[in-house]
Amino acid sequence: MSQNVRSPERAGGYDILSPACPSRTVLRHVVDRWTPLVVAVLSRGSHRFGELRAAIGGITPKVLTDTLRSMERDGLITRDQAPGVPPRVDYALTPLGSTLAEPMNALRIWAEGHAEEILDNRVRYDAVALDSAR
Repeated sequence: MSQNVRSPERAGGYDILSPACPSRTVLRHVVDRWTPLVVAVLSRGSHRFGELRAAIGGITPKVLTDTLRSMERDGLITRDQAPGVPPRVDYALTPLGSTLAEPMNALRIWAEGHAEEILDNRVRYDAVALDSAR
């Protein structure tokens, strides 16, 4: 296939296999380490920052902040700040962000359903690699 960024036969006219295609950046943002987890939590309704952090084990405040900003920039979430001391900030999926909930849920179900098999495969692979190194 040519290096054309847009390809009429593909969804939206973009070709993710082309290195110059902007849809690659979209995919990178959508499947980064934390975005699917934020989508999973926000698909249940709006949450405050602290609630998001508590629901997503292992995420640091800085990484959560960066992820939320990136998602807001991409139009996947809204940030609603209400006046007060401290100000109340709620995050929610936009209609566009809500379209990610179903495919992300399918990936979550797949990962949870195949985790044991994959972990077993890793053990077997590492044992063979260790034997080969001897």
